[in-house]
Amino acid sequence: MNIKTLALLMLVLFTSPVWSPASQAIGATASPDSAALTTRLALRDLWVEHIIWIRNYVVANQAHQGAQADAAATQVVANATSIANSLAPLYGQPAADQLLKLLAGHWGAVKQYCDASVSQSAQGKDKAVKDLTSNAKAIAAFLASANPNLPQDTLVTMLAAHGGHHIAQIDELAKKDYGAEAKTWAAMRSHILILADTLTAALVKQFPAKF
Repeated sequence: MNIKTLALLMLVLFTSPVWSPASQAIGATASPDSAALTTRLALRDLWVEHIIWIRNYVVANQAHQGAQADAAATQVVANATSIANSLAPLYGQPAADQLLKLLAGHWGAVKQYCDASVSQSAQGKDKAVKDLTSNAKAIAAFLASANPNLPQDTLVTMLAAHGGHHIAQIDELAKKDYGAEAKTWAAMRSHILILADTLTAALVKQFPAKF
C-alpha cells in the first residue's frame, strides 16, 4: 500500500461513525484549567503550525520566492524543535533530541519532494516518498517504545497518512488545482488534530500523576 492510498484510507477512517477521537475523552473529563486540556491545546497548536509552515514553504518554493521559502523553512525547524522539547519534561532532553532528529527527517523528505516537484525530477520524488515512508516507521517505533499506550502499527498508519497529505497538497498546488488542495487542507488539519489528541491521551494515561 503506497502513501497516497494510506491517506485515502485514513480519510474514510476519520469520518466513520465508529471512530472515537481521543479528544472526546479528554474533553469530557478535563476541567477548563486542567493540565490535560492545556497539553491537548498546546500540542494541537504545535502540530497545526507544522502543516501551516510547510504549506507556506511549498507555496513560496513553487513561486520561486527564495527569501519567503527560507523564512518558512526556518519556522518549520523552529516548530519541530518546540514539538520535540514539549516531551522533555516527561521523557528527558535526550529523548526530545532524538525526536527532533526524526522530525527533521520528516521535514527533509517533504522538502525533498517539494523541491523535486519544482525541478520536475521523478527520481527525486520517488526517493522522497521512500524516505517519508521509512521515517514514518521510525517515528512510530520511537513513540511506541516511549509510551505503551501508542500502538506502533496504528502510529505507522497515521503518520503515513500525514505524509500522504503533504504529497497530495504539493501535487495539487503544483497543478494549481486549488479546489482539490482546499479539500486536502481540510482533511490534513482534521487528521493532525486527531494525531495531537492521540498523543495527549497517551501521555495522560502514562503519567496520571502529572495530569
